[in-house]
Parts: sequence; C-alpha cells; structure tokens
Amino acid sequence: MEQNILTTVLALLVYLSSTLFGGGNNGADQKFPPVAGGEQFQSNQTTTLSTAVISAEVVSMRSEPVTQANVIRQLTKGTAVTLQKEKDGWYQITDGQGNSGWIVKWAAKPGYVTVPSTFQQREVFGYYAESYSGDSRALKSFAQNTKKITSIAPFLFRVNKHGEINGQHKPQLIQLAKSAGVKILAVVTNIDSSTFSKETVSSLLRSKTARSKAITEILNLLKENGYSGVNIDFEAVPVADRPYLTAFFRELSATLHANNLLVTAALPAKTAKEEWSAWSGAYDYQAIAPYLDLAVIMSYDQHYANGPAGPVAAQPWVEQVINYSLRHFSPQKLVMGVAAYGYDWSDRSGKALNYSAIQSLLNKYKIVPKWHEHYKTPYFSYTKSGVKHEVWYENRQSTAAKLELIDKYNLRGVAIWRLGYEDPGIWNVL
Repeated sequence: MEQNILTTVLALLVYLSSTLFGGGNNGADQKFPPVAGGEQFQSNQTTTLSTAVISAEVVSMRSEPVTQANVIRQLTKGTAVTLQKEKDGWYQITDGQGNSGWIVKWAAKPGYVTVPSTFQQREVFGYYAESYSGDSRALKSFAQNTKKITSIAPFLFRVNKHGEINGQHKPQLIQLAKSAGVKILAVVTNIDSSTFSKETVSSLLRSKTARSKAITEILNLLKENGYSGVNIDFEAVPVADRPYLTAFFRELSATLHANNLLVTAALPAKTAKEEWSAWSGAYDYQAIAPYLDLAVIMSYDQHYANGPAGPVAAQPWVEQVINYSLRHFSPQKLVMGVAAYGYDWSDRSGKALNYSAIQSLLNKYKIVPKWHEHYKTPYFSYTKSGVKHEVWYENRQSTAAKLELIDKYNLRGVAIWRLGYEDPGIWNVL
C-alpha cells in the first residue's frame, strides 16, 4: 500500500514539474537519486535533476541499447529513475536500487522528482575474515556495530578451476546478521592455499563450462543459506583474461538477478584504464558496470608490504581513484574501500599490523605519532635492534578525512577491510 501511494505521488510530482518547467533538464549538473542502504542524510528532502518516471506498464532494463541485449530487470509504471544519457532512442538509467542499464525512450517521462529523505541512505560494508581457527575479533566487532553496518561480507568461500565452491558457513554470524536486519553477501575468491591464484582464475574464466558450474553453485549457496547476494573478489586475474572476466559477470548477473540476488564485486583501485597492469588490467570497468549492483573499490594498498614505505591510502590518491571510478560507475553503485590496518616497514619489507598492534608499538616505544597534513594519515618511526622501522596506518582521523569524499561525490557508502582490525573510534565517525 505504501509503495503504491509513493508511486502515485512521484508520478504526480513529475507531471506537475513537467508542466511548470517544460520537461527534462539539459545542461544541468546531474544529481543521482538516493537508494536504500545504511545511515540517513541530514536534509529533509532533495530535489533530483535529470530524473524520470516509467510511464509504460512494464519495461525491460537491458544491458545495452538494443532489444537483443540481456534483461537486467523489469521496471513497472511509476518507478522513479535517473537519466544518465540518451542514445539512438534509448535512455541509460539508474533505478532506486543502484541498477544501471538501458530502456527505450518512449517508456519514460522525464522531469523533476522530489524524493523524501527516508530514501537517502548509505551502505556500510563490513568484511568478515578470520586469521586462525577460533579468531573471534571480526565477530565481536560486528556484534558491537550492527546498528552501523548494513552488509556483512564473510570472506569464507573459494572457487577452484572447475567452478566448484568450497568454504564453511558461520551459523552464529548468519543468525546475528538476520536478527539485526543486516544483508549477508558471500565473498567468493580465487584463493588457492593462502594466495590468490592466477592459474585457478584463468582456467575458470576461460572455460564456459566451469563458469556455468561456478554460477550455479554460487546461486545454490546463496539460496540455501538465505544470503542477499555475492561479493566476487577475484585478484591476480591475467590481463589476457579481460574479456572472459567480463563474460563471467554478465552470466552471473543474468542468473542472480533473475533470482532477486545482488551481484557485487571487490575491484582493484586504479586511476587510469591501465590495460597493461597485471594487477588491475583485467577489470574493464565500463564493460562490467551494467552487471554490478555495487562496486566495492579497494582504495587501499597504495603502498604495500613488498614495496617502499608510505601511506596505505593517502586521501589525495583515494580521490583520484574515486574520480576515475565515477567515469564508469554511478555514485549509487560506488562503495569506497577503507583500510583498517597499517604496515611496518624495515629494509623495504613491510608487515601488516592491525590497530591494536600499532597501539602496542606506540606504547612500548613511547611514541607520539605524527600526522601528514597532505596525505591525511598518521605515521611514525622507531628503531629496533639497530634497524629503523617506518609505520603508516589508518585510524579514526584518517577515516574521517576519507569520509569527506563520500559526501563530496555522494557515493553509496564505505567498505571496511577488515572487521576486528580497526580503530574502534571509526564507528563514531561513520
């Protein structure tokens, strides 16, 4: 009943605004309508430009502006959408759930839509992982912050080259999430033993049979355990497998969306196309964007364990990553990854440390950390057994600085890697 009333109101508003303002918006800065998710914004209402309401009884949102393209979902009359661009009798649109695709122009009526603030909500991902059997840090962090976290992503499942999914469920985690109304997204990786395997993921992606099996097993995994969707975290994908990776997301999207399940992915951070990059080149942002409900950009490890010392995620670098990502993903789909750890470097070799371990170092060596005003991150150095160490890490202040980018670009939200490693103070600034 409430949805029908809202639909009627939105349609009436569009009709009135079309009469008053002459229809669509040309040349104005685009603002994207808000979506369901986490914490609410402060304003009472927002006027969204370049929007429309579906005027046909039913219309198919397709992956490309052709009638032969895959159907992402069906939109019904009165649904409010955002217009992104127009091409050959089609509109590229984003719906209220963050799905992006194409619809025929005649099926939508452009105009201005005033959207209540109750829809202006953000996503807070929490990645759940365990370092050893019985590691309870992530579960404790989640239990203490269920009112802030909107999606929990258990990092527990692996796919092999044949498309078989292995892993274990955490009944206590699932029960806690469901009781708190938190979405659960099963993270599926290409980890073999303890590292991301390029051989495994390449064999999987290049075989249509293996891809099909993996997608079927993912579907069964989600449905049998009541998960809301999947978070694909394939890393070290060979550049030559770029088209196969896109095919996987296209096929996965068709299957999961048909079952009302979310398709999300952890994507490597980049500031340019970088087709040559062994780390990020396989990810064709533009090609995979239509198939993802949420894109979690891993905007961290700017400096990493096996490289020179430096900030894990300097704010200016994170902003460059976000700016590039926004060329291909709507703000509604973009989730900014936030690190909850740091690195301790000595002789160009680094070791990852969680916030608790970093605080122990500060206390042991009686150090007052410094603040880098340009990078907006804390750092310090110390000497142990005659060897100089340099530490860069993330805390509540650096997290708060990055959250400014969420507001600046109206992003969907943040994803914390990983729960239990963080400065507890970040929950006060989220």
